[in-house]
Amino acid sequence: MTRVTVNVGDLQGLTRLLGAVVRFVRRLAFVALLGVAAIATILARGDFSALDGVLTLILVAPPAVLLVFAAGLGEVMRLPERLRRTPHQGAEHLAELTRIAGDARTTGFRRAPSLLWRLRGAVGLTRDLVGFAVPLRVFTPQFLGLTFLASALSLLLVLAGLVALVVLAVA
Repeated sequence: MTRVTVNVGDLQGLTRLLGAVVRFVRRLAFVALLGVAAIATILARGDFSALDGVLTLILVAPPAVLLVFAAGLGEVMRLPERLRRTPHQGAEHLAELTRIAGDARTTGFRRAPSLLWRLRGAVGLTRDLVGFAVPLRVFTPQFLGLTFLASALSLLLVLAGLVALVVLAVA
């Protein structure tokens, strides 16, 4: 079995780049949400119908996708620190599972709920160790395509929001 070593210090440049992308995507999403608010204000000038409400909810979808993408990138940015902590945490989790197994052999039925509670905590911590691949789902082709579409639509929402603000200022 080949042992792979990763120097997580080398990933700092990538982390800075991802941080800049996260900040840009969040700003775009929030400015697009302001554009949606301006459009909703134009719609509310008359009679705000259920159709207007549905349209507003549909217009909120692209910025929401961008915020989900930014959150996923934020999780990817935390991966180097998680990789750095993994060997130490793995030993701690194994020791806790060994203690729980030893206690399970010697205790009776009355202590089963507390053992199950301790086991739940240990399993939850172990799930964090094996969950490295979950944040990488933001890089699937489908989600990247959806994010690209959402960013293009968000730019259009920003422009439409500016037009709506001009209309509101003139009227």
